[in-house]
Amino acid sequence: MKPTNVVSMNFKSAEAMQEFIDMYERNAPSLYPQAELLVLVKTDEASLIAIAAYPSEDDRLVAKKTAEKRVKGHLAPLFEENFRLVGDMVVQHRLNP
Repeated sequence: MKPTNVVSMNFKSAEAMQEFIDMYERNAPSLYPQAELLVLVKTDEASLIAIAAYPSEDDRLVAKKTAEKRVKGHLAPLFEENFRLVGDMVVQHRLNP
Protein backbone atom coordinates (compact mmCIF):
# COMPACT_ATOMS: atom_id res chain seq x y z
CA MET A 1 0.00 0.00 0.00
CA LYS A 2 1.18 3.49 -0.82
CA PRO A 3 0.34 6.54 1.34
CA THR A 4 -1.69 8.77 -0.96
CA ASN A 5 -3.09 12.31 -0.90
CA VAL A 6 -6.23 13.17 -2.84
CA VAL A 7 -6.79 16.93 -2.88
CA SER A 8 -9.82 18.73 -4.27
CA MET A 9 -8.99 22.27 -5.39
CA ASN A 10 -11.50 24.92 -6.40
CA PHE A 11 -9.97 28.01 -7.94
CA LYS A 12 -11.22 31.58 -8.13
CA SER A 13 -11.21 31.42 -11.94
CA ALA A 14 -10.23 29.30 -14.91
CA GLU A 15 -7.19 31.56 -15.31
CA ALA A 16 -6.13 30.94 -11.70
CA MET A 17 -6.45 27.20 -12.26
CA GLN A 18 -4.36 27.40 -15.44
CA GLU A 19 -1.69 29.34 -13.56
CA PHE A 20 -1.59 26.53 -10.98
CA ILE A 21 -1.49 23.82 -13.69
CA ASP A 22 1.42 25.55 -15.44
CA MET A 23 3.35 25.87 -12.18
CA TYR A 24 2.59 22.27 -11.15
CA GLU A 25 3.62 20.85 -14.51
CA ARG A 26 6.88 22.80 -14.39
CA ASN A 27 7.80 22.43 -10.70
CA ALA A 28 6.01 19.49 -9.05
CA PRO A 29 8.70 16.85 -9.71
CA SER A 30 11.35 18.99 -8.03
CA LEU A 31 9.01 20.19 -5.25
CA TYR A 32 7.91 16.65 -4.40
CA PRO A 33 10.88 14.43 -5.28
CA GLN A 34 9.62 11.76 -2.87
CA ALA A 35 6.45 11.19 -4.93
CA GLU A 36 6.05 8.07 -7.01
CA LEU A 37 2.91 9.39 -8.70
CA LEU A 38 1.70 12.97 -9.35
CA VAL A 39 -1.58 13.44 -11.22
CA LEU A 40 -3.89 16.39 -11.85
CA VAL A 41 -7.45 15.78 -13.07
CA LYS A 42 -9.55 18.70 -14.33
CA THR A 43 -13.10 18.27 -13.04
CA ASP A 44 -14.62 21.50 -14.38
CA GLU A 45 -13.54 24.92 -15.66
CA ALA A 46 -12.06 25.98 -12.29
CA SER A 47 -11.55 22.75 -10.32
CA LEU A 48 -8.93 20.03 -10.09
CA ILE A 49 -8.33 16.82 -8.21
CA ALA A 50 -4.66 16.15 -7.39
CA ILE A 51 -3.45 12.64 -6.56
CA ALA A 52 0.01 11.99 -5.16
CA ALA A 53 1.37 8.65 -3.94
CA TYR A 54 4.50 8.14 -1.84
CA PRO A 55 6.68 5.18 -0.85
CA SER A 56 6.24 5.85 2.88
CA GLU A 57 4.16 7.87 5.34
CA ASP A 58 7.26 9.92 6.24
CA ASP A 59 7.67 10.89 2.57
CA ARG A 60 3.98 11.84 2.36
CA LEU A 61 4.28 14.03 5.44
CA VAL A 62 7.32 15.88 4.07
CA ALA A 63 5.44 16.59 0.85
CA LYS A 64 2.32 17.64 2.77
CA LYS A 65 4.30 20.30 4.63
CA THR A 66 5.68 21.64 1.36
CA ALA A 67 2.23 21.74 -0.25
CA GLU A 68 0.50 23.37 2.73
CA LYS A 69 3.17 26.05 2.97
CA ARG A 70 2.70 26.93 -0.71
CA VAL A 71 -1.11 26.80 -0.69
CA LYS A 72 -1.33 28.98 2.42
CA GLY A 73 1.45 31.23 1.14
CA HIS A 74 1.99 32.75 -2.29
CA LEU A 75 -0.56 30.47 -4.03
CA ALA A 76 -3.40 31.39 -1.63
CA PRO A 77 -4.88 34.09 -3.93
CA LEU A 78 -5.59 31.42 -6.59
CA PHE A 79 -7.85 29.27 -4.40
CA GLU A 80 -11.52 29.49 -3.56
CA GLU A 81 -11.20 26.40 -1.35
CA ASN A 82 -9.39 23.08 -1.12
CA PHE A 83 -9.57 19.99 1.00
CA ARG A 84 -7.33 16.97 1.41
CA LEU A 85 -8.10 13.32 1.89
CA VAL A 86 -5.42 10.86 2.97
CA GLY A 87 -5.43 7.12 2.44
CA ASP A 88 -3.53 4.15 1.11
CA MET A 89 -3.54 3.27 -2.58
CA VAL A 90 -4.59 -0.37 -2.64
CA VAL A 91 -4.81 -1.00 -6.41
CA GLN A 92 -2.74 0.52 -9.20
CA HIS A 93 -2.94 -0.64 -12.81
CA ARG A 94 -0.54 0.68 -15.41
CA LEU A 95 -1.75 -0.63 -18.68
CA ASN A 96 0.67 1.33 -20.90
CA PRO A 97 4.10 1.70 -19.28
